[in-house]
Amino acid sequence: MTRSRRLPPRLAPGLARGALCGLALAGLVACADRGRDPAISPVSLAPEPRSGPPAPIPSAPGGAATIQAANQGVRDQAAVAAACRRDAERIIVTRDRGQLMREDERDSRMGSQASPFSQRVETDRLGRLYERDRLMDQCIRENTRAAPQR
Repeated sequence: MTRSRRLPPRLAPGLARGALCGLALAGLVACADRGRDPAISPVSLAPEPRSGPPAPIPSAPGGAATIQAANQGVRDQAAVAAACRRDAERIIVTRDRGQLMREDERDSRMGSQASPFSQRVETDRLGRLYERDRLMDQCIRENTRAAPQR
């Protein structure tokens, strides 16, 4: 013998929606007067913007160091390094243009990790990065040498 239970009559859809909106509004009002969410730690917040000059960086206990502006020599070295990097990039891309086109075509056709040749291709890419860095370092050394003294 099974008894059939009678389900309660369904609430009117408008009443259910109104109750849901009321609960959401009550939750927002309850959270509004507490301020910041306690789950957010002060470490995860961005620091407040400061006005005025930055604080000096301490160099030793009890002492303070001042930050010196970059002199012309440092700016020149940065310009030389940027020019050498562009030159090394240009040399590597020009030298390996055909190989790069073949790798791009193979990657688009088969996927980048779908072939036994993918490990060799990755090794070639790392070799190009190494060669670019070597050319860049050589260019920087050649362009930052002091003129010979007489």
